[in-house]
Amino acid sequence: MKHILSANWVIELRSEHLTAQFAAQELRQAVQRMGGPPLPIVGQAHTQRISLRHGTAGDGFVRMVDEHGLLLIGEGPTGLLYAVYSLLEALGWCWVGPGAENEYIPHFTHIPLPDATVAEQPAFTRRGLVIGHDIFLAQAEAWIEWAARARLNTIFIHTIGDSGMPLGACRLRFWQQRRHQLWPLLKERGLQLEIGGHHLSDALATQRLRDQPDVFRFNGQRRVADGNPCPTNPTTQALVREWAGNFFNIEPNAAMYHIWPVDRLYGGWCSCARCATLSPADQALLLVNVMAEELATVNASARISFLAYHDTLFPPQQIKPAANVEALVAPRMRSYASGIGDPEHPINRPLAARIAAIRETFPSGISAFEYYLDGILFKSALPPLGNIIAADLRAYAEWGFTGVYTLLTGDRPWLAPGPNPHSFAALAWNPQSDPAALCSRYANVRASEAASILDHAYTTLARAWQQALDITPAELQRQQHGRRRDLVAHPPRDVLDGYNAPSPHCEQRLEILHTALDLLTNSEHPLTNAQDAAGCNRSTLSADIAEWTISALLLHFFAARQEVAVMQARRAPRERQRQALVAARAAHAALLEWAANHVPPDVSVGHRLFRTILALHLDQLEDRIASPWRKMQLRWQRMRELGGIFTRLWWQWLTS
Repeated sequence: MKHILSANWVIELRSEHLTAQFAAQELRQAVQRMGGPPLPIVGQAHTQRISLRHGTAGDGFVRMVDEHGLLLIGEGPTGLLYAVYSLLEALGWCWVGPGAENEYIPHFTHIPLPDATVAEQPAFTRRGLVIGHDIFLAQAEAWIEWAARARLNTIFIHTIGDSGMPLGACRLRFWQQRRHQLWPLLKERGLQLEIGGHHLSDALATQRLRDQPDVFRFNGQRRVADGNPCPTNPTTQALVREWAGNFFNIEPNAAMYHIWPVDRLYGGWCSCARCATLSPADQALLLVNVMAEELATVNASARISFLAYHDTLFPPQQIKPAANVEALVAPRMRSYASGIGDPEHPINRPLAARIAAIRETFPSGISAFEYYLDGILFKSALPPLGNIIAADLRAYAEWGFTGVYTLLTGDRPWLAPGPNPHSFAALAWNPQSDPAALCSRYANVRASEAASILDHAYTTLARAWQQALDITPAELQRQQHGRRRDLVAHPPRDVLDGYNAPSPHCEQRLEILHTALDLLTNSEHPLTNAQDAAGCNRSTLSADIAEWTISALLLHFFAARQEVAVMQARRAPRERQRQALVAARAAHAALLEWAANHVPPDVSVGHRLFRTILALHLDQLEDRIASPWRKMQLRWQRMRELGGIFTRLWWQWLTS
């Protein structure tokens, strides 16, 4: 039964629910933007209509045709909103990222309503976007609007207190300044709010160390205030309970709270006589249960997470989770060249086994905290990860996960969103979606006249990055452990920094990186030439070209840094090592030049910090062949540079 929308149609809605009312307004405005008439919203239709109906709760929906028009029926108000967005998508609308530049709006003389019956259910109960930096919190309105349209249903504000450095999280006070603007946007769209981060150490002020040392962890020699508290101490538990209760009351709108241990690979736990028999996972869960008990009295419908991350990514052995505790698995130390469930991968396979054991321990639910939009992990770039996201989410769905989240963080705002946000949202709803088709859809929206060229460029870039991301266990072990007191002597090293792994991994990595660069050789010029395509939005495509370029420059730097490591491993003549260092310094300078042209001044200091860390890697390699004078010169130069960066960062955080 075919229907053509005309001026005598109406939108029928009897519900007074805020999200249902918002769904009706979204539909009305969208019809007008497509060239249709301004449809009245009525409680009872006496003519042809689009009828909006919903049940009590749920994100699923049905769309069907009858003789009077079209029916959109949501399981709950959010399901109804998603039914509206599904209808618009069926008419040709597409949102591949935040902002008008990432939206395609079809235009009609007469709007033909689809006649197929559609019934959809999401694969995951919670589909979350984690806003994890002040940069993105400042843009939160656009990300919230996009998230709802993309059928994500959760916004997680990843926060840090004033005592920490907000390099990969939002300042809690900045969220609290923005909360009155953002909460109404979340509420009308039916989006759940989650809040928190690595706040556990905030419960104990370091000044207590002198008068109450027993509440802090014992490191094997003395009590120290540089990690997590002593979880078995009754005073610690009382202080954590009190702090958490205040946090719950200050943030009463959250559906899930996250109060996590310190962000450290390992070594932040207590080894006193009472704690020595408890694993890190047991120590963490003990305090989570204390906070869960308090939460039950403050907000009985909310939940709190146990973070399975680094040395807590193991099932607790002695402590059982409270009924309102869910597991949140954050497998950051993994390979993003393969899906998390790849049974052949030497890194991901054992991770999957540990995740399975954790899942059995937490009957209330388990979710995945993933890093597909993490500019810190990926060194200020964003590899196209459509195939990996699809493989991951299919595995998580098969394993019975309750929710999936992706962390949006980094040291600069994206010039172009890239395919990952669109791919994640679509695959979180339906993991069986085709990732290649999602990338093509992104290219069509961003540059319709050069879509095939842009699509090919991102496909090639994904293949190149897959080479670089396929790390080995030996390379993963090169990550810096514990707390770093001297950044110059022991610079931070992350998942992609295993450049001086033992042979043969060192040499193999160089070959792999050269293969990645070879893949990019034939993609750059066609992408640049695509700007001349008739009708192409040059400014939009320029942003994608800039994002493509930073990935290429970064892969060039990885290869140049690896060349230095290989020359040293082979004990090449010092002159040959110096030549490799000169080339690596030039590759680093190209990264800085790109930043000077593309990173906004108000966020350039944070970006410079992460680029300085890469320079420290080269310093550490040069240190092996440098003269004593050169070593002193390098150290003084970096200390002065880091001192200036941290001074400017603290000033920005204090005054902004």
